[in-house]
Amino acid sequence: MNRVRSVCLALIACTGACAQEPYWSPDVATIIYEHCSSCHHDGGIGPFPLMSFADAVAAGTEIPAAITSRHMPPWPADPEYRHFANENVLTQAEINAIVDWINFGAPFGDPALEPEPPEFLPSGSTLGQIDHAVAIEPYTLQYNTDEYRWFAIPNPFPQTIYINKMEVLPGLDAVVHHCDISYDVTGSSMAFDQQTALPGFNSSTGSPTYSYYMNAWQPGGDVVEYPENWGIAVPPGSDFVLEIHYGPGAQGQVDSTRINLQFTTATTGIRPVSVGWLLGQGAPTLVDGPFTLPANTVRTYHQEFVVPNTRSFLAICPHMHLLGKSYKVWFETPQGDSIPLIDIPQWDFHWQRYYYFQTVQVIPAGSRIKSEGVYDNTIANPYNPNSPPENVYLGPTTTDEMFLTYFIWTNYQSGDENIIIDDDLIASLGAEPASGPSLHVHPNPATGAITIWTDPAAPVERWSLRDALGRSARSGNGSPRSSDHFMISTDGLRAGPYLLEVWRAEGRMAVRVILE
Repeated sequence: MNRVRSVCLALIACTGACAQEPYWSPDVATIIYEHCSSCHHDGGIGPFPLMSFADAVAAGTEIPAAITSRHMPPWPADPEYRHFANENVLTQAEINAIVDWINFGAPFGDPALEPEPPEFLPSGSTLGQIDHAVAIEPYTLQYNTDEYRWFAIPNPFPQTIYINKMEVLPGLDAVVHHCDISYDVTGSSMAFDQQTALPGFNSSTGSPTYSYYMNAWQPGGDVVEYPENWGIAVPPGSDFVLEIHYGPGAQGQVDSTRINLQFTTATTGIRPVSVGWLLGQGAPTLVDGPFTLPANTVRTYHQEFVVPNTRSFLAICPHMHLLGKSYKVWFETPQGDSIPLIDIPQWDFHWQRYYYFQTVQVIPAGSRIKSEGVYDNTIANPYNPNSPPENVYLGPTTTDEMFLTYFIWTNYQSGDENIIIDDDLIASLGAEPASGPSLHVHPNPATGAITIWTDPAAPVERWSLRDALGRSARSGNGSPRSSDHFMISTDGLRAGPYLLEVWRAEGRMAVRVILE
């Protein structure tokens, strides 16, 4: 988690003025407030604030190296393999813009245009509101080795609650390896917790009961959220159970991990959400086991899971430990189509998160979800915990290894493929689903071809048409600068909803297209 101690700076496309001589107000201020301050504020995981001009100037010596090396912003998933909701990937032009601002002496600009800094809750939460907080009593770690501990916390609500958003704030962000969240309706976990003098309990007292697995946090994790009328039902009389795995070397440190919850605003028709790993490291999904990593070897393993019924997937989260090198997941339909899900070409244990699809990813019954994980147990791996390398096996500790792919999903309902998750896509679609700022698609619905009309001063540089399964159906370059429109043939494409993404100098936007 030392990498969390770096600057978290992401950029959106700059205006023409920014390209020439960017100013703090309004150019850089808007960028930092929208993309950095959520980590860099009081109570956030960033080591210093980025909530003002003075803050940004003070961090100016660290920013260029962090972004030019692409160490920041942390986004290990390859955007060329699959785009995700609200992805945080810098273009070279964006990197150049922020470096130019610093090299120009960080000029302030126009005070009248300076935006207000964002507001965060005193707890450091990035949620707009917190309906309930599940917090452990402060716990002093007892060992210098890996430590597992379970904490049972009563659910105070006399009626069923439906969790729509969940945010884990680890008390020791550099030490917590993961935090699993479940609930127990039996009372046995609470009974074990009450038998110990210290908060929580470990395996010497007993094992917890998981009536329902709700979610997990790993280093680099973000807020977990679902569409407005989706949620995890927590019944009255249950107890929240937190499994926290602490990494080695932290004896005597005090943890105060808490989980902030936000409930769905819907009152009826709430769709249940399932969370868990579907691709595992043992039989039957590990197809070339047993899983072992001999010293001084690089090994590749594969997983496969047959989807029993058509499901609607929101997000994916691969999981490995320190020997992980790369991780790729895709699925193959019964018709033989191969659909990319995620590719992490350079695995980074310190940045693990749920990646949300831009639109709900429907995977038909009978499809095979497959993955490939590469592990490097040699001295060439700078994160190898053993020097010289030693044989490594499956296990729960940090120096063991794992090979899991977590998903968030629900059973399919008609129209799920039209649900948009990406805030950027929602904003670009706006109230008129076939239009965007200075962009129009006609006809829509369409047969045979569509025409894209755009501003000649802001031409489309490239475009991609994706079907409901997320596949690229067509792609190409945009129009010449002198033209205000160009045509895309849709001959041979199946009828149904498509997502047309276009890239222009000012950024990416999308429109929804229906083919008949």
